Amino acid sequence: MFLRKLFSTKNKFIWVLIDLLIVIIGVYCAFLIQNYAENEKNLKERDRVITAMKYELEAFRFQMTEISRGMAGYAKQLSAFQQQGTYGNFSDYRFIEPQYDYQTIQYALSLQNSEIIDFELYDVLQSLFVEIKKIEHVERLLTETSRRYRSIPGNISNETTEYKLVWTDNFDNFNRFVTLIGDRSSISGRIAEASVEALPLINARLGYEKSHAIERELLLENMDIARNEQEAVFLAKQFFPNFTEEEIRQLYREANLPVENSPDSTKTK
Repeated sequence: MFLRKLFSTKNKFIWVLIDLLIVIIGVYCAFLIQNYAENEKNLKERDRVITAMKYELEAFRFQMTEISRGMAGYAKQLSAFQQQGTYGNFSDYRFIEPQYDYQTIQYALSLQNSEIIDFELYDVLQSLFVEIKKIEHVERLLTETSRRYRSIPGNISNETTEYKLVWTDNFDNFNRFVTLIGDRSSISGRIAEASVEALPLINARLGYEKSHAIERELLLENMDIARNEQEAVFLAKQFFPNFTEEEIRQLYREANLPVENSPDSTKTK
């Protein structure tokens, strides 16, 4: 009796509603599946980008700190020539591009997906990127200025016009060179600072375990810089203070294991 009533012409609108409901449910399920797939894709892309960026930022933090210190010291040496009213040989300074790895940073800035790169991280990365382009420009100018150096033959008297013209040209370019070395020091310092500012944001997105694992890998790869275990502890603590002394010593020993005793080595008979 119930089915007869349901299939009657009078109740056709019920089937229309049922069909409509089935369509809505189907569309909604498809939307949920698509949305889930998109979220999974974003999560994988986010993890890939953030992980690669961690490596780049750590490299900038270390490399640019050293460059800044080195250039500041070099600028002081060069300024001693200026104080004496003369110049040094600056002809052997050149940079071969690309000098730095920042492909991930550049890629991240081009992303339109705020779920991967939010405004807070974008703002810090943009400031860092600007400084990287500045240091590249300075290094091109340093290379160009270095190439302007002209040697003066020893048989030319310093009283001749030719000698004075070359000497003055060299002295002017030397002063430009010293200024550019100072620029490279200050810009590299700002890049290091921007990297330090960005890393906590990156670490928070990666989580402690993954961040720590990457830092451990970086330390292990660069242990050859240290001449001994004590120096390894000192250097590692400068950049990764969250590592304990024992962890660093263990990494140093692991990095210095003979190949045949390495955990990854296989013995053959």
